[in-house]
Amino acid sequence: MHASSMENMKRCIDWYLPPGPQQVIDLGASDVNGSYRSLMPADVHYTGFDLEPGPGVDEVLADPYQIPRADGSVDLVVSGQMLEHCAHFWRVFSEIARVLRPGGLAFVIAPSAGPIHRYPVDCYRFYPDAYQALADWSGLRLVQCWRDERGPWRDLVGVFQKGGTLQPVTHPAAGTAPAALDIRHPDPAAEAVQGARPFREVLARLHALIQPQLYLEIGLRHGASLALAKCDSIGIDPEPDLARAGPFPRLDLHPMASDDFFFFRAEAALKSRRVDLGFIDGMHLVEFALRDFMNLERVMSPQGAIVIDDVLPNHPIQARRDRQSQVWCGDVWRLLPLLRRRRPDLRLTLLDTAPSGLLIVTGLKPDNRVLWDNYNPDLRALRAEDPDLPASVMQRHGALPPDEASILQALGRRSPDAA
Repeated sequence: MHASSMENMKRCIDWYLPPGPQQVIDLGASDVNGSYRSLMPADVHYTGFDLEPGPGVDEVLADPYQIPRADGSVDLVVSGQMLEHCAHFWRVFSEIARVLRPGGLAFVIAPSAGPIHRYPVDCYRFYPDAYQALADWSGLRLVQCWRDERGPWRDLVGVFQKGGTLQPVTHPAAGTAPAALDIRHPDPAAEAVQGARPFREVLARLHALIQPQLYLEIGLRHGASLALAKCDSIGIDPEPDLARAGPFPRLDLHPMASDDFFFFRAEAALKSRRVDLGFIDGMHLVEFALRDFMNLERVMSPQGAIVIDDVLPNHPIQARRDRQSQVWCGDVWRLLPLLRRRRPDLRLTLLDTAPSGLLIVTGLKPDNRVLWDNYNPDLRALRAEDPDLPASVMQRHGALPPDEASILQALGRRSPDAA
C-alpha cells in the first residue's frame, strides 16, 4: 500500500466514519506494505477479503463478484488499489450496494495514472466522472470525490453512501494537534544546542531583504517568528497560542494542520496572491516537511524563498522520530539530501544557526512536478531506511556562517562590497 493511499483513507475515516462499533469489510485486503486495518478504531469489527490467502486476509472469495454477506449487513466497505485489477468492476459496485445497510458508507481508492502493474491483470484507470457513473449504476450516492496529484498513481478517492443525507466535508475537524510534551532528557548532551547566530535574526534579515507582500508560516508556536512580519501574513497551526507575541492585525490565522489548510483553505486564503517568504516549522517528521515544501512551493513567487527549520540536530536523541528531548528536530534533516537528489535546480543554502540550523531554498518553480510525481516511491525509500544521524550533520559540515554574505548568496544576490 503506498503512502498517499494510506493518507487518503485516513482522511476518509477521520472525516466520515461514525463513532461506535462498525461492521467493516475490506475488498482487496492483502497487506502489501501496509493495511487500512491499522487505521481503524479499536471497536471496529474488520474483515479482510481477497482472492488469495495472505497477510491481512480473513476470508478468501470464491467468486470476485459475490461478497458472502447478507443484504444490508455491513456498515462500511473500504477498498483501495483493487478496482484497476477487477475486469468487471461495476459488478463489484453492485455487490457493495447490496451488502451495505441503509445509510452505510463505502470508501474507494483507485489510481488515475501510473505504470502497468498486473495482479494478475491491470485493466483500468479512473477519473472523477467514473465514480459518479458508478454511483448512478449501483444506486449509491457520491458524497465526495477528489483526485490526489501525488504520483505515480494520482489516486482517485470516493466517499459513497447508500441513501442517507451525508454532506461533503468542507472544513477540517478541530483538535488535531498532538498533545504538548514537557520532556527533558536525563543526559544534558541530548539537550545541547549550537549555532553562530539565532535563527530569528536570520529570518528578520530575510524579511528586510525580501520585503514580502505576503508571508506564510507553518507551525506558529507562540508567534515569536510570526511577529517579524510587517506584511499580510497567513499562519497555520492546529493549536496556536499567540497571546505572548500578538496582536497580529494583518494575520489570516488558520488553526488546523497544514495538510488540511492546503486541501480546504489555500485557494480562498491566497486570493490569487503569491507568497514571497515562507517558513516551515511544523511537524518534525520528514514526510510532513516534504509535503509542506511541495504544497508551499506551488503557491510561492518564483523570486521568493522558503525557509525550513530544524534541519541540523545537535545530538542523535534530537533526531529521533519519537520525541525524547525538549530540543527536538525529528528527522527533518533527511529532507535536504532528498531535495539535492530530486531537485538539483533549486538553490539550497544550509546555515549554521541556533538552535538547530536553517535551510533556505530559492530558485523555486511552482509548476515543477518532480516531487509530486515521485512522492510515493520517495516515501517508500525513506521508510525502508532507518539511518543513524550522520556525524557530518551533527558537526554541520557544509553549513555556511549565517552572515550577510551567506544570506545574500542564498537569495542569489551580490554583496554591495563584492568586486
